[in-house]
Amino acid sequence: MTSCVQAELENWGPHAAGVCCPAARRTTRLVQRSVRWKVSAGRRNPHAAGRVCSPFNFKIQIQHMIRWFLALFCLVAFAVSAIAADRLRLLIETDAGGDPDDEQSLVRFLLYANEWDVEGMIANRPVARGGENRNPERTGLGIVRRQLNAYGDCWTNLARHDPRYPTKDFLWSRTVAGHNDTDQAEKLIISAVDRPDPRPLWYSDWGTDHGAATNNLKRALDRVLRERGPDGYAQFKSKLRLSSYDKFAEHTATIAPPFALWVNTFQPVVDGKRWYHRFSALTSRAGGFDLVRDVLTGHGPLGALYPTNTTHWAKEGDSMTFLYLVPTGLNDPHEPTWGSWAGRYGLNTNFPSQPYYWASLADTWNGTTHRDHTLARWAAALQNDFRARLNWCVAGEFAKANHRPTAVLDGDGTRDVLRRRVKSGDTVRFTSRGSADPDGHAIRTTWFVYREAGTFPGEIRLESLEGESTGFVAPRVEQPASVHVILQVQDNGTPSLSAYRRVVCLVQP
Repeated sequence: MTSCVQAELENWGPHAAGVCCPAARRTTRLVQRSVRWKVSAGRRNPHAAGRVCSPFNFKIQIQHMIRWFLALFCLVAFAVSAIAADRLRLLIETDAGGDPDDEQSLVRFLLYANEWDVEGMIANRPVARGGENRNPERTGLGIVRRQLNAYGDCWTNLARHDPRYPTKDFLWSRTVAGHNDTDQAEKLIISAVDRPDPRPLWYSDWGTDHGAATNNLKRALDRVLRERGPDGYAQFKSKLRLSSYDKFAEHTATIAPPFALWVNTFQPVVDGKRWYHRFSALTSRAGGFDLVRDVLTGHGPLGALYPTNTTHWAKEGDSMTFLYLVPTGLNDPHEPTWGSWAGRYGLNTNFPSQPYYWASLADTWNGTTHRDHTLARWAAALQNDFRARLNWCVAGEFAKANHRPTAVLDGDGTRDVLRRRVKSGDTVRFTSRGSADPDGHAIRTTWFVYREAGTFPGEIRLESLEGESTGFVAPRVEQPASVHVILQVQDNGTPSLSAYRRVVCLVQP
């Protein structure tokens, strides 16, 4: 940006439009138009224009104006780019038109589209499945676009609650058919990966099955390997992160290198039950959630498209692919074992020595230990958050709906995970001072040690489990060990919403 500013300061004449970034050029042209108006006014009426008519004063004023506008622009651009850099890039592939749970998950996904930079949506089913799928649209792309139209009808209200919601037109422009007789989806994926953006691309396949096309990431990887060779393939693949079902054939484990990170939010089977099927059992009524009341009735055209004819009530088997990525302040997507609104994930034993994870871990909660608890402990909070966003669809004013509080941890108001290095015997303290609710609701602050997420095996006692501050004495260790402390800030609005923060303390001997 500094070079752009310098170029504009040195080239503010008529030829400046070709010298640097478009945003800085637009700012300069704005100043130029203002100055030209003053010059014109001065020529017509020297007394009205004052000292603008003086060539020396004119140039000084022009330079000051350009410096001021560009300095302001740089500050704004820096802030916006810093925020954007923290957002994940996400591309999804759905076989909408098959199991209706894809359409259920798509309702939820669109209500969280403000949380990521959505790079694309691929609909890979050419013809909807007869019998099971009752959508009046009979192609996968038609079904996705039907939901996009409903989202567009809600967008004005949604944007009043969070201006980061992308427009319908933006999402529509990045939504393509992924059929075997077209390469649109391949090109979409390749273009997103190749984009000069330092952030990796997260990709999710929602469980493509019979009647759908070949998975389009597989097709894109086939093409890249064929056209760019092993080195180009390796470079391309290194930019991908997966929160996804496995539909990538030999690209998963046979063709080197492996994916940099793959989190399988569908498997394994535990006690005869796939993780894919546990979302319904653990969330469909959590915290008093009622599908008919909270989604289908009086919540606008998007909620009304949520189908109910699935094998499990409010099945949403694909939702964990993106709930894993929702920035709650609790999670870091690059740390699957730490936990998220989609549970906790351990190394996949089918792929030794690979950075591949699945839902194999368990939490102790409410006196018992089970895999289900890795999701159940957050179920009420995540469903309340869903309810609030559905309310936003019909609440035309900010004041007419509830919004998540801001959790401030040790003066940090972001949703980043904080890290500290401490020594055995240190007294470690934390404060939530500054936490607040945008709606003016009262907030309740609680703390707990997420023992399973850390590597210290013993018990850690916090000074206080509620209130503005807490702390603990770092335990004696023989080798470095981590302790995870979670802050939850919950408001008393309707529905009650929660914000989280996590601090990871690395205890050293």
